Amino acid sequence: IMFFAQSWCLCCTTFAVLFCGLFVGSHAMTVNTDTNALPFPWDKIRLPETVKPQHYDLLIHPNLTSLTFIGVVQILIELEQDTRAIILHSKNLQISKAQLLGPRHPQDLQISEFEAYEQIALFSDGFTFEKGNHVVHLEFYANLSDSFHGFYKGRYTTNSGEVRTLASTQFEPTHARAAFPCFDEPAFKANFTIRVRRESRHISISNMPKLRTVEMADGLLEDQFDTTVKMSTYLVAFIISDLQSISKKSQHGVEISVYTVPEKISQAEYALNTAVTLLDFYDDYFDIPYPLPKHDLAAIPDFQSGAMENWGLSTYRESGLLFDPEKSSSSDKLGITKVIAHELAHQWFGNLVTMQWWNDLWLNEGFAKFMEYVSVNITHPELQVDDYFLEKCFTAMSVDSLTSSHPISTPVENPAEISEMFDDVSYRKGACILNMLRDFLTPEAFKYGIIHYLKTHSYQNTVNAHLWESLTNASYHSRLLLKLDGFCSKSRAESPASKWFMEDSVDVQAIMDTWTLQEGFPLITVEVKGQEVTLKQDTSSFLWQVPLTYITSHCSAVQRFLLKSEKDVLYLPKKVDWIKLNVDLRGYYIVHYKSGGWDALINQLQQDHSVFSSNDRASLIHDIFQLVSIEKIPLDKALNLSLYLSKESEIMPVTQGFNELVPLYKLMEKRNMEELENQLKVVLANMNKNLGFSSFLPSFCLSARCTRPWRPVTRE
Repeated sequence: IMFFAQSWCLCCTTFAVLFCGLFVGSHAMTVNTDTNALPFPWDKIRLPETVKPQHYDLLIHPNLTSLTFIGVVQILIELEQDTRAIILHSKNLQISKAQLLGPRHPQDLQISEFEAYEQIALFSDGFTFEKGNHVVHLEFYANLSDSFHGFYKGRYTTNSGEVRTLASTQFEPTHARAAFPCFDEPAFKANFTIRVRRESRHISISNMPKLRTVEMADGLLEDQFDTTVKMSTYLVAFIISDLQSISKKSQHGVEISVYTVPEKISQAEYALNTAVTLLDFYDDYFDIPYPLPKHDLAAIPDFQSGAMENWGLSTYRESGLLFDPEKSSSSDKLGITKVIAHELAHQWFGNLVTMQWWNDLWLNEGFAKFMEYVSVNITHPELQVDDYFLEKCFTAMSVDSLTSSHPISTPVENPAEISEMFDDVSYRKGACILNMLRDFLTPEAFKYGIIHYLKTHSYQNTVNAHLWESLTNASYHSRLLLKLDGFCSKSRAESPASKWFMEDSVDVQAIMDTWTLQEGFPLITVEVKGQEVTLKQDTSSFLWQVPLTYITSHCSAVQRFLLKSEKDVLYLPKKVDWIKLNVDLRGYYIVHYKSGGWDALINQLQQDHSVFSSNDRASLIHDIFQLVSIEKIPLDKALNLSLYLSKESEIMPVTQGFNELVPLYKLMEKRNMEELENQLKVVLANMNKNLGFSSFLPSFCLSARCTRPWRPVTRE
């Protein structure tokens, strides 16, 4: 331990030598890239699991004039067995020195590089790294990246026309290796002590608070940051810039700051107040204190991703963080609130508890997307975020119905495959199936389960099964599963083929594996004969365990049924005029009502559509037009249902109505189908009239290129 502590002090001489190597070109190391040389000592794209990093001491010095950077990293590693080579990641880095530090003197190491896998091997002829702890020392240099990944350069122009340069990081998913040699996989969590050298005209920020600034002999300044908690490499962040900030403490004592370019600092206040509110909410909701003393939110002028959840230093596009009270719209405010909620949720889901590998990215992104809506619904009810969650599930279904879709949990190996996982399936479908599970288990049991999951696996990595285990235990021990109270009959007919989920032990993994390990979603066909309801799922591809919810013309209380097989039967206490499944779109499936089922629902909509919630009305519109597209029902039946929209005044049914009808209207224009076109005009005009003018409505007309004169709409 003593030699480890001593080796952590890097002197100025080291950097002088490194600069010499950078500008003169004399290299202390020769990297072996000769394909005719000895084979690379590792043949897998994943790193060996027997070499584990414990601590990184990282010194970074960017030059914002030459747009280069140099660095030194010392990594404390633990070897679980003897090995001839240490394998880690490095991409586009020129490594000028590699050493194994010892109690007496350092030992030079050779480097072999395998560019295809972005790996390097550290070794010494005839030498074996023995089981136990070791410290490797690496010096390196590179150009700041031209892309928006790794350690990259950015620019912005001031109001006076001056172009200014900054350097920022974006490491997720596999780009930390382009900033410093590291074990760049999410399971290799470690602590990081970071130092940044800079000119006095700049500042630097990183994951942790700055402990001190030391003036160097050459007039440069070195910012020394506190050591991080144990975390994955993709969460490391540092920014060197001239950004300015405003700050505020949360109720739990966390210092929260918003950074932006100086001329936009007046637009940072809304984000600051929102971040304080949301961080306090998550602290209380998860019953786990945010573990860092500060959290910075930085608006980066050049930023490709929507935002990034780096622990303690989340980064954003300027449009995703800055709110101008004089120019920004209400939709801007909603978007900013949601993206802050998403990134702060990641501080628990993703940062505190991290997926073992990228195939389970949805454990990060699906949960963050889900919590984004849960938190904003509670902290900012005036934004009515629930309406938008429904639309996200429709979007997810649209993508998930394509042949190019994939299971939420999909095997991936290389960086290209990993990057493809950042899509609507991981984010939106992940959030929608979590919402379905929450409704199935009850919100109380679900919350108890995810708190147990987070507390049990803090600072660790998980797979799907860990989450399902926590939720199964929560639903069992909390005894919060729905009981008979609230159902519409005191007694219930039973059959061997029909079981209510509360009578069975709940195996969350068995249910959810059908949703995470296969793509798509089920089509449930419903047929009512007297008191008998036959349920069937289309098994042309897969079989799901489907948590069904339903209401009937006799009973508005939500009832539940777990469909485990291809076909099952449930029994009603009395005959009904209609049955409506997937109440409020709590499930991730679509429903087809056979034998007059659709006619009964259409009749009810036309007589009194308020019997159904606005979400139910939107889901009926969505489902019937989806069934038209797969030729399950004729178009005229869907259009017949849409006629009720003339009386509709709620946002979500109107939104879905426009989504379905405007493309049809556009098609009818081109084909001169005058009778249907006029029918749709009446419906769409009345929808517009009932809802009143909204900035949201013209976008539908513009997107559909409604070029014909349409007075009822254009008048508004």
